[in-house]
Amino acid sequence: MTKFNLGQAVAWTSQSAGYVKEKSGVIEQVVPAGSKPDQVRFPSLYKGAGVGAARDHESYVVRVKGKGVYWPRVNQLKAV
Repeated sequence: MTKFNLGQAVAWTSQSAGYVKEKSGVIEQVVPAGSKPDQVRFPSLYKGAGVGAARDHESYVVRVKGKGVYWPRVNQLKAV
């Protein structure tokens, strides 16, 4: 699995309601395996259904300019 660093630019594709969107942003937090994103720094991730379960691998919170923060699946991320 590819590792990324704080401040690194990344992109990924997401799907919702039949639409596919390319998103890109910058790594804001490296989340250790077994942990969840920082709830104080990223409260928007915890609204609604929340972030779900902790992941069993290192993961990343990504800030997309003008859109907020996301916690995408690592296998979807690519360096840009």
